[in-house]
Amino acid sequence: MKTNISLPLGLPEFIILKQTIQETRILLEVETIEPPNRCIHCGFSNLKRHDKRLRRVRDMNLFHKHLHLLIHVKRWRCQNCKEVFSEPLSSVPSGSHQTYRLQEHIFEQCRDTTISYVSRQLAMSYKTIERIYYKMAKNEIQDKQTSGVVGIDEIAVRKGHRYETVVTDIIKGNVHEMGADRDYQSALEILERLEDRGLKTLVMDMWWPFHKAAKQLYPDIPIVIDKYHVVQKVNHAFDQVRKAHNAQIKGLKKGRFALLKRPFRLTEKQLEEYHEESPEIAHAYYLKEWFYDLYEQSTYEEAEAFLNTWIEQAKMSPFSAFHEYTKTLDTWKIHIL
Repeated sequence: MKTNISLPLGLPEFIILKQTIQETRILLEVETIEPPNRCIHCGFSNLKRHDKRLRRVRDMNLFHKHLHLLIHVKRWRCQNCKEVFSEPLSSVPSGSHQTYRLQEHIFEQCRDTTISYVSRQLAMSYKTIERIYYKMAKNEIQDKQTSGVVGIDEIAVRKGHRYETVVTDIIKGNVHEMGADRDYQSALEILERLEDRGLKTLVMDMWWPFHKAAKQLYPDIPIVIDKYHVVQKVNHAFDQVRKAHNAQIKGLKKGRFALLKRPFRLTEKQLEEYHEESPEIAHAYYLKEWFYDLYEQSTYEEAEAFLNTWIEQAKMSPFSAFHEYTKTLDTWKIHIL
């Protein structure tokens, strides 16, 4: 039976495309509302839709009926590294046939009853319920302690509108805490809850409220600016230069998109054309690409010498965007190295 009444799904990342209600189950076809904002492989933000595939998962019962989601999973191709990836879903674990909330429900039910009872109630196999229960129990034990390397970052809950603070274990890859905002007070409250979890290093971006909270609570724990945000800012500086001189390369085939690539993905002919058509863009491009070598240095001393040299060269360049970025590097240098 089909109905025009929209069912309350309660998973804000999805929009319902189609719904079918049968005697014992409900089938909802859904897709995500917001596209991913960056590549999961290289962190670049220029993505192109590749294709779409269907993925079927089980969710919490709705109106005493078994709820199945048929997710239209979009796949994207990164215009920088050329990798194709499926959009990450916040409601469904990677490779799983159940939503997070169903797995959590199964775990809680098994604590109070038996695996056999939960299996019958949900019409799922005993082995599936058992596997979910023991996996969740193992994760709960592991989540109580960190690897010592913890990252704090903000995520967009609704694109361009609201942010939340999230704390993750960089080594284990699991989420420890989340807060309702990304301000100082929210960061302070979250970091306080990590006091007994063996912190050794805090990894974050250049958002000052995070640093202020971390320094107040853990003055002796080193803070490291993560590579993604450091490189993101130099890419932004280059993009400002490119936009200012964009008219000079309009005649070149795929001019703007080619400049998003790393040098080893461009031909010698392409590199020569950019140098001839716009020496300014070529200068900024090589300055940007040279910066990546910072993360190839073997020792702290080598990295410090490299960064100081790069800052000097950037300040000598004719580009105000790079001049501004050197101020950022001077401010945060101790945490970048």
